[in-house]
Amino acid sequence: MRSLAADTHDRLRLVRDSAAAIVPRDKGPQRVRPLRFGQPGFDPALWKQMCELGWAGLRVPEARGGTGLDVAALCAVAQQLGASLSPEPFIATAAAAQVLTGEWLAATLRGDRIVVPAWMEQAHGLDAGQARFASGRVSGTKRMVPHAAAAHAFVVATRDGLALVEREAPGVSVSPVGLHDGGLAGDVRFDDAPGVPLQGAFEALLEECALASAACLLGAMEAAFDTTLAYLSVRRQFGKPIGSFQALQHRAVDLKIQLELTRAVVNEAAAALDGDTAAPQERRALVSRAKMRAAGAAMQIAKEAVQMHGAMGMTDECDIGLYARKILAVQGDWGSALAHRRRFAAIEQARHE
Repeated sequence: MRSLAADTHDRLRLVRDSAAAIVPRDKGPQRVRPLRFGQPGFDPALWKQMCELGWAGLRVPEARGGTGLDVAALCAVAQQLGASLSPEPFIATAAAAQVLTGEWLAATLRGDRIVVPAWMEQAHGLDAGQARFASGRVSGTKRMVPHAAAAHAFVVATRDGLALVEREAPGVSVSPVGLHDGGLAGDVRFDDAPGVPLQGAFEALLEECALASAACLLGAMEAAFDTTLAYLSVRRQFGKPIGSFQALQHRAVDLKIQLELTRAVVNEAAAALDGDTAAPQERRALVSRAKMRAAGAAMQIAKEAVQMHGAMGMTDECDIGLYARKILAVQGDWGSALAHRRRFAAIEQARHE
């Protein structure tokens, strides 16, 4: 009889293989270069294909038309998207779909509409802020909303609950914000904009998205690390590959350790969110630990990878720069490392008092 762990391993392998077939890592740099610095910032045809595979509804129960997979599967797809530098709005859409209903849900699952969460109001915070939702109207400003200009609607987190607000509704204005990797986010202002109430808790969406963001960073740093190892084996100096130099070998080992530690904490947090034994505060602590470690390790690997490539690592033509820019662009998504470090410290302090 097969064990539950073996079944889980095989299921996640199938998910990863499916994602790798759609967005192969070795084709990532070539695919994303022409998508940068323009609208919508991703490939709509490929996004439709992802939706046909059920990615937009990956966390939506099958009874509601979704795929009904767990958080570990969400992280597996996010990791592959990070490794392939994919700019498609997977994490944001998979989160929003969980609270949508009716035609908005159906259209989102088909890829005909893009709906993304709008939640952050200040840097280094993890709360929904001060936006208001009263008498069917939403007021407030949300910062760094992913794919804001390309979205058809927003799931807005307010102190009064979640609200669905259409992009073209009166009172909605979007100010584009360019990202390090050539993608676009946006600051969205809601000035007494009409909204429809949604069921669900923003806090649950935040935990899943923060962990998926950590998995995306894990994928990006894996690809950056492997790309750098390959370069060290072919770049020659003094008649030998520079990868044979002991100083560079030691630095590479240090990066590998950071990579594997990140993988371990991401997997542990995913298991906790999928299980039913961890208390809510323990789950939050594990998610914050994974996010702050992923952000820190990814930045370290990005810096070292660029340095090991030498001067060419600073050029736009060098693929390693794309990974470094991707890491810079997404390392603060769904809560910065500082925000999660503060939350983790507060939880641990309360646990020991």
